[in-house]
Amino acid sequence: MVEVGDINTNLSMNFLQNTISLLILLLSVSIVNLEAQNVTVEGKIIDKISSETLPGASTMLLQKNDSTLYKFGVTNLEGKFNLKGAKPGEYILQVSFIGYNTYYKKIELKSETPLLNLGTISLTVKAEMLKGVEVVEEIIPMAIKGDTIEYDADAFKTQPEATVGDLLKKMPGVEVDKSGTVKAQGEEVKKVLIDGKEFFGDDTKMATENLPADMVKKVQVYDDMSEMSKMTGIDDGNRTKTINLKLKKDRKKGVFGNVTTGGGSTALATGDLNDETGLYNGKFNVNKFTEKMQLSTLGMLNNTNEQGFSYRDYINFVGGGVNAFAGGGGFGQLNTGGILIGGNTNDGFTKTAAGGANLNYDFTPASTFSINYFYNQADKDMNRTIERQNISDSSSFNTFQNEIQNQFDKNHRFNLKYKQQIDSTQDLTISGNLTYSEGTSISISNNKSTTNKGIFLNESNTNNSTVGENISGTGTITYGKRFQKKGRSVVTNFSAGSSSNEKKYNIFSSNSFAAIPPNLPFTNTTDQFQFENNDQFNYEGKISYNEPLGKGKYVELSYERKNYDNSYLKDFFDIISPNSEIFNTNLSLSYDNSFVYDNYGLNLRFAKGKSNFVVGGASQRSVLDGEIISTATKINQTEWNLLPKAQWNYNFNTSTRFVFNYFTNVNQPTLQQLQPTLDNSNPLYLYQGNPDLNSEYRHTASLRVMSFSQFSFVNIFANITGSYTKDKITNAQSLNNQFIQTTTPINVDDDYFLSGYLYFGSPIRPIKAKINIRLNSSISRSILFINTQKNDLERLANGFDINLENRNKDVVDIKAGTKFSITNTTYSESTNLNQSFLSTVYYSELIINIKKTWTFSTELDYTQYSGDQFANNPDIPILQASLSKRFLKGNAGLLKLTVYDIFNENVGINRTSNSNYIEDERVNTLSRYFLISFTYKISRFGGKKKKEAETSN
Repeated sequence: MVEVGDINTNLSMNFLQNTISLLILLLSVSIVNLEAQNVTVEGKIIDKISSETLPGASTMLLQKNDSTLYKFGVTNLEGKFNLKGAKPGEYILQVSFIGYNTYYKKIELKSETPLLNLGTISLTVKAEMLKGVEVVEEIIPMAIKGDTIEYDADAFKTQPEATVGDLLKKMPGVEVDKSGTVKAQGEEVKKVLIDGKEFFGDDTKMATENLPADMVKKVQVYDDMSEMSKMTGIDDGNRTKTINLKLKKDRKKGVFGNVTTGGGSTALATGDLNDETGLYNGKFNVNKFTEKMQLSTLGMLNNTNEQGFSYRDYINFVGGGVNAFAGGGGFGQLNTGGILIGGNTNDGFTKTAAGGANLNYDFTPASTFSINYFYNQADKDMNRTIERQNISDSSSFNTFQNEIQNQFDKNHRFNLKYKQQIDSTQDLTISGNLTYSEGTSISISNNKSTTNKGIFLNESNTNNSTVGENISGTGTITYGKRFQKKGRSVVTNFSAGSSSNEKKYNIFSSNSFAAIPPNLPFTNTTDQFQFENNDQFNYEGKISYNEPLGKGKYVELSYERKNYDNSYLKDFFDIISPNSEIFNTNLSLSYDNSFVYDNYGLNLRFAKGKSNFVVGGASQRSVLDGEIISTATKINQTEWNLLPKAQWNYNFNTSTRFVFNYFTNVNQPTLQQLQPTLDNSNPLYLYQGNPDLNSEYRHTASLRVMSFSQFSFVNIFANITGSYTKDKITNAQSLNNQFIQTTTPINVDDDYFLSGYLYFGSPIRPIKAKINIRLNSSISRSILFINTQKNDLERLANGFDINLENRNKDVVDIKAGTKFSITNTTYSESTNLNQSFLSTVYYSELIINIKKTWTFSTELDYTQYSGDQFANNPDIPILQASLSKRFLKGNAGLLKLTVYDIFNENVGINRTSNSNYIEDERVNTLSRYFLISFTYKISRFGGKKKKEAETSN
């Protein structure tokens, strides 16, 4: 019998080879589609009245049978066009130009006439349609403009109530997962702009989950450079994947928004019609835009696990130095880069309240201002069980956790930005942010460890609570000056920030250990109050001078200093009685540290034709001064490193772009990793630093290719990234005979990582459909020490996603596909502990528009898990459906009934594969329920009121 693990291993080992083969095949198909054919069509476009030529007019050959685009061109300065490589056959010639009506003409191309000259074509003010020809114009969905991919939103059909996130899901190369995280070309999008302006800072979900899709004309995706790089023209490597939403012209001036209210029940899940578990979901979004101003307000209140914002400001409630789970009741493993095999982002039950406002204002075209404030709070209840298989030097043992947790968080965010073009030679940018967070966490858990045969090893029962608050702020100023000599400039940047984080822990645990010779069974109790305070201050400044060396050649000289100061205190008090406590000098810790580095840079930039090349580097001096005050231990390190870099951009043509990047960087160990004192705040998981650690030195290289054919609509995005790290800081684990684990950071010789991503999309015209294929793969090689035994660790993770969707979505919008991921971990010594997992998801989406005012939609995700390491591999079908009706004047209102998780199978499962453990987590989550909602959408543009309404889930 063939085992699942063997199949997964074989699939994984061949995956990279198959991916490369498929990429070559897809590229070949694309090239064949673009190869020259037999006939060339040429002509000249003029104004019929004035006889003036029309440069820039669009000329297209459309297939006669379905009017789809076959060839595309633009007239030159003389108004002439030339469409090469057309196959013989019958076509429709379409000519269009702004301000003129579109011209159509039937033509037949014959192989015996390699050149068809249509002479002069006149465009008139009044359209003259070709009789007997029915033309359905097909919008070109995207274009590559330099380093920007631009999508035409009108080419992607969405429902009237769709958000920007719904629109992005339909765009080639863009992914939006269940949590709302957006990826473009395999990389996470970190910023969303509205007409180039900030929208609630860098929280992408504020735009994607709250703004309506019908306001968007174009979607631009690019890697945004830092403010300093924009002024110098030299890429400093600090790029941010960014989406810019260009608004429709009639949406740039007016008032628009929507208000939604809804209610429902979980009675369908419980089967009890008297179930009083009521659900509610209300939100609003109102925007006022003028030529100079963008003002947006939004708010939400629900208990349906819906969030329209990011969670990044939440306080990390961790009780103890190495605990992994909030509340301090977890197993206590350090995060060593685990791979999430499959999971549910809406775990637990969350009550959410949030609201805020964003203002962008243009004082003048050269002076802009942006400010926003946002408040959110979340009250989350979770009940979870975790089963973990821990890997030791020659065997494995199991740990089990049951935990009940409540976490309540409140966050305030404030951002501002001011940009001023002082004159034609000077630019100034000032920005700042302020964040205040506070929260509480309560956790009650039971943790138990056993051998693989179920023999008891140890157990810990914990009852922990935490109260914390954090305040942080940052300010940045950037100034650039261009001199009279073209290309000569100087740019300076300075930023400073500080934060203060305070937490109070009440820790109680009762621990018992089995009799493992020569030790007898024993128990102990930990009852402590812990106080933690972490104050940080940092500043950084940089000056860059640019000098032209000739045509297309520039040199940049730069100096940068960064300083990070950290003052940390953690006091432990052993509780003797309710009114008596003793300071624990052995565990208490306080330290100060300062990390400073000076960077001296030299870069050369060459620009010629289609190519742009940067080569250079820096010499960096790093100094770490630290003192563990509680033990009077000083830690000092000084290092010099050379940091080379290179970048090459090449535009093959207007539809294909190639980008190569190489850079090096140094990662300094933290003082916690360097401090030699023992942290036994979790009695089952100890941590001790290593004062002999060296800094990591990393090389990273990436290659990216983007290609889109405006003729065939075939698009390909591919990238590959690799890194090599010397003196990689990893964690060595040791287990004593009581199965108490001690973790210590160490340096290892070599660490390798390689990842690849491929997206291929193409229409299948005979069946009027479109196919989308995504491939991703990564392989890493590192070193793991367990009880001094060295294991060479190799981890291979592969994913494949393919779906098919129809192209004409006016009445029916349907998509179906499957995706799977394979994860394999192998050890050089402990081969019996090799891991293999497979997860598969079958999914489908269906939307039917009925008589223009009714809409039915349904969505299915069917997930299957496989893996010999887990005893239970469930199949989870999640189905939801909705029916909506638009009514009132101008379809101003819409009523919607939605049933979630119709089969009542929603289970919060999170599976993780780490270097020294595998884990299966089950969390309670919101299962089958129904919700009735009503949304009223207000639209007022150009002085005329329009009221439309949609509903949202």
